[in-house]
Amino acid sequence: MRTFYCCVVILFCLITSFKTLSAPREDSLCRYDKLDSSDIIAATFSYKAGIQDLGNGIILNVPAGYRLLDASQTRVLVEHLWSNPEDSNTRGMLLPERMGPMDKNFRGIVITFEPSGHLEEQVATKINYNKLLLDMEDALRYQNVLRRQKGAGIITGMYWAFPPFFDKRNHLLHWGRVLRFENNLPPVLNYEIRLLGRRGAICFTAIGKVTEMQQIRKQLQMIIAATHFTNGNTYADFNPNTDPLANWAAEDSRSVASWFSPARLLLAFRSLLLMTLLLLCITLFVVMMQVYHQLRRKPTYRKIDERLN
Repeated sequence: MRTFYCCVVILFCLITSFKTLSAPREDSLCRYDKLDSSDIIAATFSYKAGIQDLGNGIILNVPAGYRLLDASQTRVLVEHLWSNPEDSNTRGMLLPERMGPMDKNFRGIVITFEPSGHLEEQVATKINYNKLLLDMEDALRYQNVLRRQKGAGIITGMYWAFPPFFDKRNHLLHWGRVLRFENNLPPVLNYEIRLLGRRGAICFTAIGKVTEMQQIRKQLQMIIAATHFTNGNTYADFNPNTDPLANWAAEDSRSVASWFSPARLLLAFRSLLLMTLLLLCITLFVVMMQVYHQLRRKPTYRKIDERLN
C-alpha cells in the first residue's frame, strides 16, 4: 500500500513539473503567433554604434543612448512598414536604445542627404517660406495618392509650427511643420534641421507631439553636434567653378525638381495609361458599331425557284 502511495506522489510531481516547464514555451509561442508581419520584420533589424560613415562625406558619432539603423533597413521601415514615399537619399535612422521601431510612442530621427547643391548664405537668408510651404502642400497632394494606395493616413494640410530661420553661424536651416490628418486624428509635429555642406545638406527629421517641440529641438541639436562633413565636403569647401548651386531663389514659387518628383511621374504615368485604355475602348466600340451597321445594311438576295420558269 505504501508503495502505491509513493508511486502516486511521484507521478503527480512529474506531471506538475512537465506543465511548469512547458508553460513558458507555450506562452512564448502564443506571443509570437500574435505578432504581425511588421513586428516580425522589425525584429530582424540590426543596429550600429560608435563612429559611422553614412556616405556623401557624412560622419556620425552615434550619441550615447541611441543606436543607428542603416540606410537599407531604414527604407524598409519608413517606406514599407510606415507607408511613406520612397526616398533613395535616406542614410539611416537614430533610435533610442530602449525603444523599438514599432512601439506606439516611437521617437526616431531619420537622416537623409539632399543633393540639391550648395545653398549660398545670401540666398538662405532670403528664402520665401510662404512659397516653400505652398511647394510642400503641392507635393503633398501627390504623396497622398501613394499613401492612400498603401492604406496610410492621409495628410489633409500643414502649417509652420514656428517661423523658419537660418542659423548663419552654424549653416543650419530650421523648420517645423504641423501636419493635420483625416478622421480627426491628432496633429503631428514634423521638425527638420538641415546642416548645409558643399554640394547639399544633411537633413535630420524628427516626429512627435506639437507640445514636444522644445524637447525635439534639443534632441536634434545634440545629434547635429555629433555629425560633421569630412574634409573636402564642408560648407567652406565650396568651389564656385565646379559645384552646382541650390535653386532656392526667393522669386521661385515652384522648384523645377518638384515637377519631376517620383510621385508626380507615377501619377502622370497612371493618368496616361488610363487615358490610353479609355481611347482604346472607345476605338474598339466605334469599330464594332461600324461592323454591326455594315452587316445590317448588307443586301439580301432571295433565291428564285427555277421551276417557276
